[in-house]
Amino acid sequence: MGSIASVLQWHCSSCSLINPTDRVTCIRCNVHRSYECRKKVDQLKTRTIHGCPTPYVTDILCAEAEIAAGALRLDDADPTNIDHKPSVVKLQFKSVILQRRKSWNGFEDQFRTSLRPSKSSTLLTTENDSWLCNACRTRNFSTQQCQNCNSFRETKEQKNKFIPITINIPKDSDKKSTSNWSCEKCSFSLNQFWSDSCESCGWNAITMMRDCVRYTPPKKKWTCKRCTLLNDPNTTVCNACGGSKAKSLCPDDGTLREFWTCDKCTLKNRLSTLVCKACKTEKRANKKRRSDSQCPTCTFENELNAKQCAMCHKHLESEYYSSILISNHPKKQSELMENLRRIEEQEAREKWNEIVLFCIQNSQEFVDDSFPPASKSLYYTEKHESCRVTQWLRPESIICSELDKELCWTVFRKPKPSDIIQGILGNCWLLSALTVLAEREDLVRHVMVTKDYCEQGAYQVRLCKDGKWTTVLVDDLLPCDNRGNQVYSQAKRKQLWVPLIEKAIAKLHGCYEALVSGRAIEGLATLTGAPCESVPLQPSSVPTEDELDRDLIWAQLLSSRLAGFLMGASCGGGNMKVDEDAYQSKGLRPRHAYSVLDVRDIDSYRLLKLRNPWGHFSWNGDWSDDSDMWTDNLKTMLMPDGCCEGVFWISYDDVLKYFDCIDICKVRNNMWNEVRLKGYLPPLSSTDHLSCVVLTVSEPTEAEFTLFQEGQRKSEKCNRSQLDLCVAVMRSREVTSEKPIYIGRLVEHSKRQVRGFVSSHKMLEPDVYVVVCLAFNHWHTDLVDPSVYPEFVLAIHSSKRLLVEQVSPPSFVLADTIINLTLAKGQRHEGREGMTAYYLTKGWAGLVVVVENRHANRWIHVKCDCQESYNVMSTRGLLKTIDSVPPLHRQVIIVLTQLEGSGGFSIAHKLTHRLANQAGLHDWGPSGCSHLPQIQKSIEGLHSPRLIT
Repeated sequence: MGSIASVLQWHCSSCSLINPTDRVTCIRCNVHRSYECRKKVDQLKTRTIHGCPTPYVTDILCAEAEIAAGALRLDDADPTNIDHKPSVVKLQFKSVILQRRKSWNGFEDQFRTSLRPSKSSTLLTTENDSWLCNACRTRNFSTQQCQNCNSFRETKEQKNKFIPITINIPKDSDKKSTSNWSCEKCSFSLNQFWSDSCESCGWNAITMMRDCVRYTPPKKKWTCKRCTLLNDPNTTVCNACGGSKAKSLCPDDGTLREFWTCDKCTLKNRLSTLVCKACKTEKRANKKRRSDSQCPTCTFENELNAKQCAMCHKHLESEYYSSILISNHPKKQSELMENLRRIEEQEAREKWNEIVLFCIQNSQEFVDDSFPPASKSLYYTEKHESCRVTQWLRPESIICSELDKELCWTVFRKPKPSDIIQGILGNCWLLSALTVLAEREDLVRHVMVTKDYCEQGAYQVRLCKDGKWTTVLVDDLLPCDNRGNQVYSQAKRKQLWVPLIEKAIAKLHGCYEALVSGRAIEGLATLTGAPCESVPLQPSSVPTEDELDRDLIWAQLLSSRLAGFLMGASCGGGNMKVDEDAYQSKGLRPRHAYSVLDVRDIDSYRLLKLRNPWGHFSWNGDWSDDSDMWTDNLKTMLMPDGCCEGVFWISYDDVLKYFDCIDICKVRNNMWNEVRLKGYLPPLSSTDHLSCVVLTVSEPTEAEFTLFQEGQRKSEKCNRSQLDLCVAVMRSREVTSEKPIYIGRLVEHSKRQVRGFVSSHKMLEPDVYVVVCLAFNHWHTDLVDPSVYPEFVLAIHSSKRLLVEQVSPPSFVLADTIINLTLAKGQRHEGREGMTAYYLTKGWAGLVVVVENRHANRWIHVKCDCQESYNVMSTRGLLKTIDSVPPLHRQVIIVLTQLEGSGGFSIAHKLTHRLANQAGLHDWGPSGCSHLPQIQKSIEGLHSPRLIT
C-alpha cells in the first residue's frame, strides 16, 4: 500500500476492487468512483467534534470495509467458497484500526488523537509530491493535510507498520459459524456471511449515517414458503397462513425439507448431492416424499388428521406424488356411506362459513380465483375461434324466460328431469346422468352441499372424481352471451343446481371444453360415487366373447329398475356401424347419451322410457306418442305424452337395434358400507410399489369391487393412454409374521378393459381374501420415475362391514395371481403327456399363455410366436419368446395386452414345445440361457417359473 502503484490506484466502494487511477468507473461492477473523493473543500459538508474537523463516519467505515473485503477476497471466482485451509492475511494499513464503537464520544476521542501525526515522523513523498489520503482516498498535492477531510498525511513510520489480521476459515464441519451470523435485533442466526442486513427483520449490520440521520435501505417483500403469499417486509409472519418469515428466508432450514440425512453418520446434506459429504454413503431412495398433511396443490402444512386443506380447500387424501411402501398401513373397517357423507359435509360447511363470513365483513361477493371468469376456464387454450361466451354474470343479472320472471333464484325447486336444458356444450353424458338423478331429489341434494341460495355467491359441490370424493368450491358467475343468456347447461324455474354442478365438474377437469364427449356411466359415477356397470347390447367384435343373452339382459334391466338403480343408454356408439340418416329419420341422435327413466314388462310388451337431455327431438317409431301400438289401457298406465320434453317410450327390440349399451349405477340404501384405498400400478413387478388388500369377512356379505384410474380430461391431448384394468379377488389366509400373504384360488375377477374403471360383484362367505389390482399395457414404456407411476383407487362397497388391510405383497404376487386366474378361466390344451398349456382370452382384452410342466425330472422348451398380432404389447418386450420350464413348475410365458381401448386388436399365436433332459435352451438359444428374451429383474415377479403346489 505504500508503493507508488497503490497511490495511483483507487478502491471501488461497492466491490473493493483496486482500479487504475485513470478509470472513472469500476472495471468489475461499473460503479462510479466515489463522488465524495472529488469534491472541493469548499463544497464539503463537514462536522466538527470539539473543534476538530472529522471525516464522515461513512468514509471511515468504507476504509474498514476495504480491510474486510481484502481479507475475504480469497477467491474472486466464487465469493461464497470457504473451502480453504486456515490462513493469515496480512494487510498493510495505517497504525490505527478504525472500528465501530457503541459510544460516539469514545469513538471521536480515539479518532482525533490517532490521525494527528507525531512531530518526529517523516512524511512519505512520491513523484510530483502527491499523496493519497487513507481516510477518504482523495489525492492531495504538496500539503500535509487532506484538502477533503483535513486528515493528516501519513508518515513513513506509520506506512511501514503492518497490522496482522487473522481470518480463521473453518473446515466444512464448522461451516455454519462462518456462513451465518446472528442479528442483534431479532436474534435470527441464519444470515449468510456476505449479507450486510438481516434477512428476517432487515436490521443493517453496518451502521451508515447520512448527515447524522440513520440510513435504512429499502426493504424487499418476502414470499411465504408455505402458501407463496407475497408479504410486507415489516411483518414476521405470513398474513395468510401464519408461516414464519425466518423459515421462508432461510434455504438451509431443516424444517423446509430441503436436505437429506445420512443414515450412517446423520450429516444433513443438500438434496442435490447424491452421496454424503462426510462418509460418502449414497443417498437412500425416498420412501415417502411428502407428509400426509401437506397439500399437494398449495403445499400448505395442515394439521396431521386434516382431510381438507385449510388454505385451498382441496382434499388431502386425493393425491400422492411419491412411491410409498404399503406394509405400514394399519387395518381399518369399512364405514357406512351415509356417515362418511355427513362427516365430509360438516367439514365442508365449516370452511364455507368462514368464506361467507369474510365476504360479509368485507362487503364483497365471492370470486373463485382458482377457476376465474376468463377464457382459460372455458377452453384448453385461451384463444378459441368460436367463442359464444362474452361475459360472466351472477344469477340476478341473467336474462330468464317470461314464465320465470316472477320467480326468485334458488338452488332447488323440487328438481324434475324436465327442468334440465342442455347448452351448446356437447356434454350429453353429464346431462343424461343429471336427468336420471333428478328422479331422486335426495340424490341431487347429496351432490349439492350448499342447499340454499347464497347472496355472497359461494357454493360447494360434492363429487367423486376417479374414485375419490372431493368437495369443490365454486362461485355463481356463469358463462353468458352478449344478451345475458346462459350459454351452457341450465335449469328451468330459476334453479341453480344444474349450472353449478356443471361448473364444479368443469373445474375438476380444468375447463368447460374438457366436458365434451363421454358416456353416461362416467357421469353417474361422478355424481353418486356408487359402483357402476355397463351392459353391452351389441355382439362383441372379439370372437372369444360370449354371445348376448337377450332374456338375461332384460331380466337384469328389470331387476335394476326394481332395486332403484340409475340407468343411462348410449345410442349408436362403440363399434356399431351407424347410418346417420336412418337414426335421424327415427328421431334418434347417434353417439348420444339418453336417460333411462323406466323399464316395464306389461302384457308381454317390453318397453323402456327414455329422455333426450336436449329436451326435444324424440323417437318417432313404434311406441312413440303418436304410435298406433298404444291401447287405451296402456295409455292410462304409461301416459305417453312427453315428446315435447324429449321423453318417449321405445320397445326393447328397438333398443337392441339402435343402442350400444345401458349403464347401470348401483345406488344403494344408507346401510351399505364403503372403503377406498389408493395405490400404484407400476410398469414392472416391484413389490416396493405394488400393493394388495387383505379382506377379512366375518359374515356373508354382498360386495362390489371397483378399480379406478386417473381420467384423461385434464388436457386436450393426454400424454398417457388409459391402462388395461383388472381387479381379482383370490382366496387367502390370515396374515401374520409367521404366515405371509398366500395367493389362493380365484374367487372373482372383473373383465380386463382399457377404461376409466372396471368393476366386479360377488357374494362373499366368511373367510380371508386378497384383492390384487392389475394393469400391463404400460410395461416397457418410458415410465422410469416412480413419482409418475399411474395411481389407482380401489373402492369396496359391501352390505356388511369388512376389515381391510393394505399390505406389501409377496415377490411373485403377479405370477401367482395370473397363473390362478388362467387356470380357473382359461382354455386348457394338453400339448403332450405331462404338459398343459392354458390360454386366457375371454374377457381379457388380450392373451395370457401359461405352461405347466408336471414332469418330475424333465424340462419343457416352449417357443411362443405372436408376431402377427397387432395393437397389442407384450410384457416380455417382444412378441416371440423361448423358455425352458423346469420340472414341476408353471410359468407365465407371455401376457399380451390391448394398447388402445378405442381401436381393435388381433391376437395370433403359435406354440412349439419339446422335452429336454437338462436345463438350458440347447440349439434354441445361447449356451447357459434358459429364457429368450432374458427375464430381467423388472419382470421376474411375473414371468419366473413357479413351483406347482
